[in-house]
Amino acid sequence: ATATTAIALMLVSALSFAQNIYRPQDTTGAIASYEVLGVRLGMTESDAVAAIRQRFPAGTQDANGRVINLRVSDYQLTSPRTQARVRAGVRLDLGPELPPGRSSGASNFNFVKLLVHEGRVWAVWRDDQGARYPYEQTVAEVQAKYRGAVPIPSAFMLVNGGSISREPGPPAVDGLQLYAGQCISPPLASSSSGDKISLDPACNKAFHWSYQPRIEGGVKVMASGHVQLVDLEQGRAFMRFLASASGNMPGDKPRTS
Repeated sequence: ATATTAIALMLVSALSFAQNIYRPQDTTGAIASYEVLGVRLGMTESDAVAAIRQRFPAGTQDANGRVINLRVSDYQLTSPRTQARVRAGVRLDLGPELPPGRSSGASNFNFVKLLVHEGRVWAVWRDDQGARYPYEQTVAEVQAKYRGAVPIPSAFMLVNGGSISREPGPPAVDGLQLYAGQCISPPLASSSSGDKISLDPACNKAFHWSYQPRIEGGVKVMASGHVQLVDLEQGRAFMRFLASASGNMPGDKPRTS
């Protein structure tokens, strides 16, 4: 009897752990209505680019008051089969306008990336380095916009001048998330060395909005963060295409170099 009880407790514990590692589930189809910067999943590439341009018209300033210089280029990934660079969508860099002769250098933290398969967007990904938004207003706006998404609990980072306190501040919300399927983590991540795309096979759709809650000189702000909206099913279809090296699927025809 003791052994049976122990096994039962182990099964309950394992089930509880499995439930805890998966992200909050979209039980109402809310993700289908979400948009990021005017871009929805399944939108045509041309309409998505137009939506981003509309969101950042000429003269738009960043969080530091500098005029944004919107630069559009192909987003490319490497075929694991041929090692060729294959067009995978559009990258829109949002660095500030710089004086003539000056270069911003390579940056992989301030962009919008539209990942595309067969002419349709399967992911919209915004990295927002250097952002500063008012905390209460921003949280209220995104919770109203992304109804059904679950808040991510956190704590404020305390910043005074150039000094960051080792002690966490009061409780805060650092984002919202919602997933369809057994999703362990957000599928997209960027670093100085490049992008990481992890398309969990049991995860179907993902929404993740996350910024850093800070108290800077007594003022609550949302600092640098990211937002991603991803159709992993279509993403896996693109990855199969990327690995096939066919390069001539109807409606896609990626350029390689």
